[in-house]
Amino acid sequence: MQPNLLLLLGSGFHTLNVSLQEEIYREFYRYLYKPIMIMINDHAAAEDIIQEAFLTALSKAPPVENEDHMKAWIKVVARNLTINYIRKRKRTKNDISLELTWDGSPYLPPASGSVEQEVEAKSLEEQISRHLSGMKPEQRTLIELKWKKGLSYKEIAVEVQDTEVAIKHKLHRARSYLKRKLSKEWGGRDE
Repeated sequence: MQPNLLLLLGSGFHTLNVSLQEEIYREFYRYLYKPIMIMINDHAAAEDIIQEAFLTALSKAPPVENEDHMKAWIKVVARNLTINYIRKRKRTKNDISLELTWDGSPYLPPASGSVEQEVEAKSLEEQISRHLSGMKPEQRTLIELKWKKGLSYKEIAVEVQDTEVAIKHKLHRARSYLKRKLSKEWGGRDE
């Protein structure tokens, strides 16, 4: 049985027995580790961010109605702490490192974009790449032709010897698959 993250609310957490406190922390850790690692790819820093988010949850958690609301709030706290970490790291390095996008080409962050936009774009590219590998080969091919090569529906139809209408439907299904997978990673974008 998993402990409830609502036990983090108020001052009651410190009165719980040590083993329950540890279980709650492990659940908290498992909930945040993967999305934070996707953004920063640094185990030690991810653990520091999780610990800071946990302490924030203990001291500043707002009143919530259920565990889903608590998880949404925790996710926002963790995302903000991760973005702050990236911002600090970028200031101390004072350089721009070239990264590769999911299609293997160099990624240069937009000069006018905010750190948050850069982080979100990089995270989204990594998530799309990971989910593309789990798709049916036909769907993956269509997405690559559309987004990597920039082909029109008509050009794709000629390339794969199918009708333009069929290509539109298949691409729609492929995009819906990706959208579902991505929304499971971090939930809605309007949090």
